[in-house]
Amino acid sequence: MPGPAHCVRSDTSRPSPAYLLTGLPAYFPPVNKPTVPALIPLSLLEAIRNLDTPVEDGLEELAEEITARRLGLSPTVAAQIQRYRQAADKRGSVDLDETVSVLRLVGRRGDAHLVFADAGRRAARYASRGRGRSTRTLAKLSPGGMAYRLAMRTFARLTRTIFGGELKPGAQDVEVCMDSPLSIVALPTGEACVFYGSVYQELLRGLTGFEGAVIHERCRSRGDQSCVWRTAVAEVYE
Repeated sequence: MPGPAHCVRSDTSRPSPAYLLTGLPAYFPPVNKPTVPALIPLSLLEAIRNLDTPVEDGLEELAEEITARRLGLSPTVAAQIQRYRQAADKRGSVDLDETVSVLRLVGRRGDAHLVFADAGRRAARYASRGRGRSTRTLAKLSPGGMAYRLAMRTFARLTRTIFGGELKPGAQDVEVCMDSPLSIVALPTGEACVFYGSVYQELLRGLTGFEGAVIHERCRSRGDQSCVWRTAVAEVYE
């Protein structure tokens, strides 16, 4: 991992160009390309498709024209979703640059905020698949005991290994810090940070039953040294 922004895996399985051309082994070292979990671009493209899908409003005669205009319903996006899903099912990864391109693609949309929020929830559910339901049930049975601590340990592990965040638990809240998140790498103005805020809120909700908001307290786009998200427990009104 080249920092808390993303995971790095070595991809040396492909033959080098020199080998393909000459049949002789190459004598230069393989290049290690930075990668990120495939579930991240998968979630982004699925969110685009979800928001671009027409609602059932009785205007079926316009459906073909709408489909032709909307990127999320294009054959290209469908093919990419299928490729990312196959990789995600195997807990695989894709090139960092490819994921950055998808983030920038979303950033050009007028509804980018909605796409990033939806994608974050999807990514969190993919990351915690198989863990969330049982962990949340235990946490509800014993919110202040061992089960809750186990749930937070799972949250910290997923946050670090999949999304590149570092958990900093406080006395009354939880903080997640990222020195150089992909959201800033792709869009230095910070609008893509909504993705990570949505990820962490959904992870906490699914694993611990958390009810409240996750505030983007500090952001690299505002001149801070790192991006920090902090929980704010929902107030109860009687």
